[in-house]
Amino acid sequence: MKAMVLERRGNPLVERDQAIPIPGPDEILIKVTACGVCRTDLHVVDGDLTCGTLPVNE
Repeated sequence: MKAMVLERRGNPLVERDQAIPIPGPDEILIKVTACGVCRTDLHVVDGDLTCGTLPVNE
């Protein structure tokens, strides 16, 4: 699957191919055909928010 990954704060997102996850018990796998980005995500990309660990790919 395609994923946009933040590897380092202040750098642009990088497109990566990643394995399709296998759902666990009581989980389902859905196919996403379109996705938006919220402003909080952009704050993380811009380096304004520094909490959490990298890479961010979820």
